[in-house]
Order: sequence, then structure tokens, then C-alpha cells
Amino acid sequence: MKENNTKKIVLSAFFLTIALIAQSLGRIFPNISQIFVGSVVNGVLILAAYICGLYYAIIVSALTPLLAFLTGQLNPLLGPFLPFIAIGNIILTAFFHYFSRKGQWGMYMGILGGSLLKFSFLFFSAAKLVFFLALPIPAKAAQNLTVAMGSIQLVTAIIGGSLALFIIKALKIRKII
Repeated sequence: MKENNTKKIVLSAFFLTIALIAQSLGRIFPNISQIFVGSVVNGVLILAAYICGLYYAIIVSALTPLLAFLTGQLNPLLGPFLPFIAIGNIILTAFFHYFSRKGQWGMYMGILGGSLLKFSFLFFSAAKLVFFLALPIPAKAAQNLTVAMGSIQLVTAIIGGSLALFIIKALKIRKII
């Protein structure tokens, strides 16, 4: 039992490292930043949920926005929005994890439904909750946040989920998972 938990911890750290590398590359090459980084991070979240389980996926989901903030991938003015991004990631992973247990079509539903829910939560949070809760985010940054948490979140979650499903299928064919 302990060996299995150790393996999940190591794999979670590996997934977190991949997310950190993607975020660092996004900082170096800002033109590809949001599509590339968002897709890779969302793919990592789905892989963590499928391979390591929901508990570890939640940890990775919560740490990825913190790493984005610390690496400069996320504007420092948006620090107060970090919990919302973490919750959006958790929504994606939890929805996927629940439906992934229902077979191949469940995995597709998990990606699509989780992506829609994550996008809806982040967009609503950026457009309404930031102002309702009077978070200390400057007006211009809050306006940019609404754009960043818009439809691009849906696109990157679907791309990342599709990438993760491709990797999962390849790992199953090779009998690795």
C-alpha cells in the first residue's frame, strides 16, 4: 500500500514539474503563452486525475496557479485571483475523475463537461466575483483578467484534455497503466 502512495506522489511531482516547465517556456516565449501553457497544464491535470487519483490531482490543481504566479507566468497584480484559478482546476479534475470511471465515453464527457464548468466558473469569477468581493485588483488588470478567463479557458481545457486522452490511450496500449 505504501509503495502505491509513494508512486502516486512521485508521479504527481512529475506532472507538476511538466506544468512548471510549460509555464517557464510560456514566460520565455510569450507569443505562445496562454494557448501552449494552458493546454499543457490542463493536460497535466487530467493525467494526474486519471493516473494518480483525485486527491493528488487536487494537490496538483492547487499548486499549478501558485507556480504560475511564482514563475511570472501570471501577472503579479492578479495574485488575489489565484484561489479562483485553483478552484477552476479542481472543478476540471473532479468532473473528469468522476466521469472517467464510466468508460471511454465517460472520459470524453468528463473532458467536455469539466472544460465547460471550469470555463464558466472562471469567467463568472473574473467578470462578477472580482468586483462583488472587491478584490484588490486594479481596474485595467481586472479587465484583462476577464479576457484571459474567457473562451480561451474552454479552448485550452479541451485541447489539454484531448492531449491527455491521447497519452492515456498510448499508455494503455503499451500496458503502462
